[in-house]
Order: sequence, then structure tokens, then C-alpha cells
Amino acid sequence: MSNTTTLRSNTTVAFSLDYYYALYVNPPVVIGIFRFGYPITFFFGFIGSIASLLTFSRLSLRKISTGCLFMVLSISDTIYLCMCVIDFVEFGLEIPFYHHIQYDSFCRFRSFAMYVSQVLSAWTLVIISFDRWIRTRFPYKSGSICTPKKAMLLVFIILLLDIGIHSHVLTPLYGMLIPGFAMIACGPTIYSGTYFIFYFLTWSIIQILIISLIPVVLMLIFLTDIYINIQARKRAVIQPTNGSHDHHRSQHQKNLQRQMFILMLTSIGIFLTTTLPVATYKITSARQSNISTSIMQVAGVWIGLGWFQSLNYALNFYSHCLTSTLFRKEFILQMKYLAGDKRARANKMEVTATAFGTQTQVR
Repeated sequence: MSNTTTLRSNTTVAFSLDYYYALYVNPPVVIGIFRFGYPITFFFGFIGSIASLLTFSRLSLRKISTGCLFMVLSISDTIYLCMCVIDFVEFGLEIPFYHHIQYDSFCRFRSFAMYVSQVLSAWTLVIISFDRWIRTRFPYKSGSICTPKKAMLLVFIILLLDIGIHSHVLTPLYGMLIPGFAMIACGPTIYSGTYFIFYFLTWSIIQILIISLIPVVLMLIFLTDIYINIQARKRAVIQPTNGSHDHHRSQHQKNLQRQMFILMLTSIGIFLTTTLPVATYKITSARQSNISTSIMQVAGVWIGLGWFQSLNYALNFYSHCLTSTLFRKEFILQMKYLAGDKRARANKMEVTATAFGTQTQVR
């Protein structure tokens, strides 16, 4: 008797999933965004991520905590872009995964990697802002506080918390919802009504808070205080008391820190521009009274804003090149170094030595 009931239950569930799989078809605008928008993101994103990793792997930047953090940001952005490639194949190229793979496990892996990378990228920017704030507020103590080792330890703690917060996505409570439909292909399984309600009414708000709103508020607070502090120092009249050797070294350090601040500012600017629209729409659309009748329209807008958000993970390298002379110089030197240019190799050692006060000459 129990076996018959189980069989009937499984048959009903299978029928329902197949029914909804056939009923919900991605709107043409959604297919168009995945098919034409995301390849542009991938082209610029992967090239930019590789170039950023190569640039920030230089010794002159790896010995600065902010440089190490930007390398973590590049890795996290690359992971997110890889997950977007999976979506591009399924929803853009319309190559069906349902019925061909274990879709529940596939959903757990895809969603977990995407969520973790989003949070890690956002909070890495917060740590970068915090790092710059310490260097501005406590310049004489920053050398001992803002070290690469301590920066990586903080990233590791954030990553552990990030994994812990999203661990529920790896459980049987999460899996396929309406496979093949871009907006809700993956989600809470239908077997747990409590988790289903939690995911859509509570978890969505938690995600928006930890991925976008809280990082945005913290970064704006740090940036505002940094700007106020910089302006106050500009108004202060400071007479140089050191010799030319120390003065040149001090000026180089100030230039280095200023350029790293510009890198931080542009990254945060892109983050704010690309993440706030999708966060705002997710909050409002999920609470529309007639959402069931406008699901296709919501899907189109949501996916479009999601693609716009993906630009945050693709454009950092190019904004750095446009706004920071230090980044351009380091990138060019790294390319020459990788091509075997001995002069670029020598410049690399000289720039590094100058940054840490062992030499005073920079070519």
C-alpha cells in the first residue's frame, strides 16, 4: 500500500515538473540577453580577469595589502563569470540540461558557487575600503596593521562565513524548481513548504542585504571619511623637514597610496552602479500583488538587470587602466616581463625596492 502511494506521489511530481517545464518558456528578450549580452561580458570579463591577475601578481603589488585584495577580487569575479557561462549555455544557446544530468545537484553547485562568489566580491571591496580607511586615518600605524598576511586572514574569515551562510543551498532542501526557465530554474524543492516560504520571503531579503545594501553602506561610510580626511590634510600646511632622499621616498609612497585609492574608488563606483538597480527591483518585484500574471515581464526585467550586474565582474580591469597610471604602468611592465624583456625585469625590481624604501630611483 505504501509503495503504491509513493509511486503515485512520484508520478505526480514528475508529471508536474514536466508540465511546468513545457509550460514556462523563456521569453525572446531573455534568450536575446543571454545569447548576445553575455558573450560581450565573457569577452571583456575573462580577458580583464586574466590581465588583472597577472598585474596584481607583480611583486610591487603583492607586497601591498590592497594589491593582494584586488587579486582575490579578480579570482572571485572569474568564478562568477564561469557560472554565468553555464547559464549562457542553458538559457542562451538553449541546450537543455534537464533530463540529461542530475539537475538537483547541478542546481546546488551552480547556485552555491554563484552566491558565494557574489558575496566574496562584495565584501572584498568592503575590506579594500577598510584597508584604505586605516591607511588614511592611521598612517603611522598602517604599516603594521595593513599587511598582506592580515588582509588574507580577513578574507579567509569572510569566506568561511560566506560558505556557512550559503550551506543550506547544498542540502536536499534546494534543487530544481522549474528547470529550463531562466529566473527560477533552481530554487527550494517542493517537498518542504517551510523552506519554500523562507527562501522566497526571507532569504531573498538576506541575499540583497549581504550582497548589495550592507556592503554599499559600509563602503560609502569609509569613502566619505577618507575624502574628508584627505581634504583636511590638503588644507594643512606641512613644512618638509626631511632630506631629499626621505622626501622623495615619502612622495613616492603618497603617490602609490593615492593610485591604490583610485583603484578602490573606481571598483566601488562600478559595484554601486551595477548592483543597486537589480537589488531594488528584486525587492519590489517579489512583492507585486499581480506577479503571477506578469511573470514573463518580471523575468525579462530581472534577467536584463542581472546581465547589467554581471558587468561589475567584467569591467574592473578596464576602469583601472583608464583611471590609474600606476595600474597601467604595472600592467605594461608585466606584459614586457612575461615576453622576456630584461629591462622590464629590472624595472620590476626597482619599482618594488622604491615602494618599500630601499632605493630612491624610479625609471
